[in-house]
Amino acid sequence: MRNRSFSFRWAIGFGCLFLLGTSSIQPAKAGTIRHDRPDSSYTSLAASYPAVGALTWGSYICSATLIDDNWILSAGHCLDEVGLSASDWTFDLSDSGGGVHVGAERFVNPGWTGELSDGTDIALLRLATSESTVTPATINTNPSEVGKTATHVGYGVTGTGLTGHTEPAGTKRAGQNVVDVDGNSVTGYSANILFEDFDSGAAGDNVFGSATQLDLEYLIAGGDSGGAVFMDFGAGEVVAGVHSFIASVDGNLDADYGDLAGSTRVSSYSSWITSTVAGNDPVAPELSSWLVWLVVVIGLLRTSFLRLANQKGAVRKILGIQHGNADHLANYDA
Repeated sequence: MRNRSFSFRWAIGFGCLFLLGTSSIQPAKAGTIRHDRPDSSYTSLAASYPAVGALTWGSYICSATLIDDNWILSAGHCLDEVGLSASDWTFDLSDSGGGVHVGAERFVNPGWTGELSDGTDIALLRLATSESTVTPATINTNPSEVGKTATHVGYGVTGTGLTGHTEPAGTKRAGQNVVDVDGNSVTGYSANILFEDFDSGAAGDNVFGSATQLDLEYLIAGGDSGGAVFMDFGAGEVVAGVHSFIASVDGNLDADYGDLAGSTRVSSYSSWITSTVAGNDPVAPELSSWLVWLVVVIGLLRTSFLRLANQKGAVRKILGIQHGNADHLANYDA
């Protein structure tokens, strides 16, 4: 890994890809692959990550990851659209045998300002219904991501490292790359961003670290925003990053060899994610009703125990026997 600082002339968020027509501001395109590997290798790898689904609203597509039975993790720029309600977003896990869910409540990280270099591009969406088939992914709390091989999963557009993005979004792919540095090594970027480059094997396409390609070397692109960066720290794979943007040193943002990608570091936001999910998950109506009945039953049991205790206390007094406080029979931990 080079111990030097870099600055990029161009950087742009890539996930909220417009599905119809083109935009004057070109989003980064999703999931470009090695030119000498079959696309089927990347789509097959994606099947190993069932918790990642497509996140759509209107004619736009991003990616997101199920992290609880009714919560998904995505990018801030995928969920910050003003003038819409949470129900305008749809999270689709049908590729994984799961369900299609609409949003119920969205939580964009309060630090998100729209500036990609700040490393605050992260958000949560609570779903209106729970997913019962697909197992949620686990979020990462380990901050030692740099230097590790990561698997990236998303639904963005594709192409090869030679052509850049050329094909439409909507197909789930996964590929691998090494997280070379964090924002501490890149001028003007937050340490909460994890960077990697799309190596071709040639020195001219290498910005960080080694120029050697991984077998399924990959770079995220438009439609991949909000998708997951998976890593294994020894106890199984966890979500270590959320796809945020691509960047280029040549000014041509087409996700070809030599371009770079930045993802929001999940370990920096694990406390916010955990507290948001725990503090905003409403009790289901049927559960609420059940809890009411439980309280009533416990109250009736406590009354019965107390009545029995008083009767026993009276008997003990008659017999001249004192044996502590019988009320402890009704003291249960909730």
